[in-house]
Amino acid sequence: MSSANSCGKSGIGHRIDRVLASSAAAVAAATGLGMIGTSQQANAVIVYSGSVAIPVPDNLDGVYLNVVTGATGSTGTSVPGWDINPYSVVAGEFNLWGWSTQTWYSSTGTIAGPYRVPAGTVIGPPATNYFRPGGGTNVGPQMNLNSTDNYLGFRFQHEGNANQIHYGWVQFAFGANAGSRTIIGYAYEDVAGASIPAGAIPEPASLGLLALGALGLAARRR
Repeated sequence: MSSANSCGKSGIGHRIDRVLASSAAAVAAATGLGMIGTSQQANAVIVYSGSVAIPVPDNLDGVYLNVVTGATGSTGTSVPGWDINPYSVVAGEFNLWGWSTQTWYSSTGTIAGPYRVPAGTVIGPPATNYFRPGGGTNVGPQMNLNSTDNYLGFRFQHEGNANQIHYGWVQFAFGANAGSRTIIGYAYEDVAGASIPAGAIPEPASLGLLALGALGLAARRR
């Protein structure tokens, strides 16, 4: 995690910065969901939050989240090493902030987005696919209202892994408008640089099948 994260962004300078935003490019591919690991690195394992209910206040602070520790708060200083910060620059809108200018995945390679991606969209390199749209870009109209079908991709520095870059997804439930929203789950790959399909989680059933397969192979060898 960048040390800049721990300083927080609640002052006037931060509020001005959040309203101005910056830039880059690319397009995503799709893959299947649910199998443990990653479509690219066989040794990577998905780290999943489980079902959560983290409200995102409809204000300029929103919620700061450290996806490794699960810590949340209303200021950056209250959440050391925070990674993502959804919020509202104007009540009823939905805006995105992050630890870096290259935090949130845009499927069109433009700062305008869209940022909501279909389940299965591969979230991974390069960094030029990612932005920090801030208050200059209200992404609320891109979200599915009265729905949990709202996946967004992100990249972050893992403070427990030498600050290397990891990729993840976060799922939001929206109410009747963009100002009513809750984080209901998030996940990331535990191997630096490994891609992750949006919505992919480790499945106990998949682990069971792998274990059975290993037992069968061992029996054959005997």
